[in-house]
Amino acid sequence: MGSKLNFNRIRKKVLGVPVDAVDLNSVLKLIELYTQDNEKHQISLISVRDILRARRDLEYARMLKESSLVLPTARGVISAARFLKAGKLTRFRPFEFLIRILTLIERTNKTAYLLGAKKEDVEQAEKNLKASFPDLRIVGRFSGYFTKEQEKNIILAIRKASPSLLICGTGLRGREKWILRHKKDLNPGIYIWADNCFEIFSGKDKQPSKALFNIGLEKLIHLKKHPLMIFRVIPYLYFIFLLFIYRIFKL
Repeated sequence: MGSKLNFNRIRKKVLGVPVDAVDLNSVLKLIELYTQDNEKHQISLISVRDILRARRDLEYARMLKESSLVLPTARGVISAARFLKAGKLTRFRPFEFLIRILTLIERTNKTAYLLGAKKEDVEQAEKNLKASFPDLRIVGRFSGYFTKEQEKNIILAIRKASPSLLICGTGLRGREKWILRHKKDLNPGIYIWADNCFEIFSGKDKQPSKALFNIGLEKLIHLKKHPLMIFRVIPYLYFIFLLFIYRIFKL
């Protein structure tokens, strides 16, 4: 990014997985630069489960390594970095972070493309976004859950629209790895996968409250609908075990 920039990110490691130490203001400055440098930039948001996933999924690990920004969303990642003496990390609240990016895109007169979710959800999300960001230039949208045969034409449509920001959500084969797999086919810009962002934008899903997020219990909002999520505590116990191994043996 050039030596004159004093807000560049510092890449750390948590259990061998890359995570960037950078605050919100610096991230937004970097993203604004990314919209101007004619390069391809994936922004990855990671949780504790994602760190464990990167240790067993080589393609996912490569995606994180090649991402321009790897930003922690879970309190456990922040605590883990501190426990391993890897430094201080800033935690990002996904929906709020996406709003900040869209505000930047609107302010700088850049463009956005929406890809993912069911047809009715992404259409409603687009309407709601246009109401909230009247000057935001949305240059296209397409729902997820498309077939392999449709994929080629969808990528072509995205290339023709040439958005500054491609927001991806549910319904993509490979989830965030879809971006890695097709980055070579896309124009320069910023790409981010944000799970159920379109369902939240459309009003179908609710985002966790800030209070729950701040204490690291944001997943509780989904527990009533998906009670088997309680068993996800098992990977967290494994995560804690690995932290002690890395701390004891200074890995």
